Amino acid sequence: MLRSSCILFIFHACLVSFAQVQAPETEGKTVIEGPVKNDAKGIQVFTVASPYTGGKNAVEVLLPDKMEAGRKYPVLYVLPVGGDFGGQYGDQIQEVRKSDAHNRYGVICVSMAFDKVPWYGSHATDKGIRHDEYIKLVIVPLIEKSFPASQEPKDRLLIGFSKSGWGAVSLFLRNLDFFGAACAWDAPLMMDEKNLKWGSAKHFGTPEQAAPHVPVTLVKQHAAELAGKPPRLAIVGFNLYGADTKAFHKLLDEQKVPHLYDDTLKSKHHWESGWLPKALDLFLKQNVKTEGK
Repeated sequence: MLRSSCILFIFHACLVSFAQVQAPETEGKTVIEGPVKNDAKGIQVFTVASPYTGGKNAVEVLLPDKMEAGRKYPVLYVLPVGGDFGGQYGDQIQEVRKSDAHNRYGVICVSMAFDKVPWYGSHATDKGIRHDEYIKLVIVPLIEKSFPASQEPKDRLLIGFSKSGWGAVSLFLRNLDFFGAACAWDAPLMMDEKNLKWGSAKHFGTPEQAAPHVPVTLVKQHAAELAGKPPRLAIVGFNLYGADTKAFHKLLDEQKVPHLYDDTLKSKHHWESGWLPKALDLFLKQNVKTEGK
């Protein structure tokens, strides 16, 4: 009887131990719903629940109107400023749609919502704020699995403005072998870990956590990898951050980093103020070889 009790106790302990080991994996699953077509907006929408973010968040996809069988398409990731669609800063995907860039250049355009304002990094302790990992480990694989999207790093493109312009440049420079190019308009690109503003301190948690994400530092670290090659960065225009735009352009020149630069795109600090179509033309002409038919 004693031996049987011991065996049952050991078996129960093993089950408890197994459950404790397996629980984080169960809790860490990403759940994806969709896509659901929204014909009025001309997009397809996924709903994603992921351990890298909180809650359920939409992912909007704008496809070229006519897609050729067997063709692999570049993907433009349009990074939101406030973490939503059609909010304070306008509807980024609908503005891309108005420009017809998805058809003229033959690109799949994607944007994603967040439950918290994104700076496209990860928090020091909060595992629910890992927005860079969310994009790399969830969004990109989702798009490349669901649509005829190219899986070549050169065909993964990033664009943003303000917070998301800072984030686009940071994401690109931290992942030169994963993303092909990045474009930023009117972004506080000179902000570093000593001067965190506009919710960035809350996003990263500590200055030490923010430091490896800082574009100014990253440019200096990776200049040699970018020198002497076709430009993979585009720094264009201004509204609130003209000084940052010019200073970052100067830094890139000093570091001998080839880049596209246009400081004439002055518009209201908003997706829908007119700068985006011009920036897309400048950026996509450089980074997409074949225009859509």
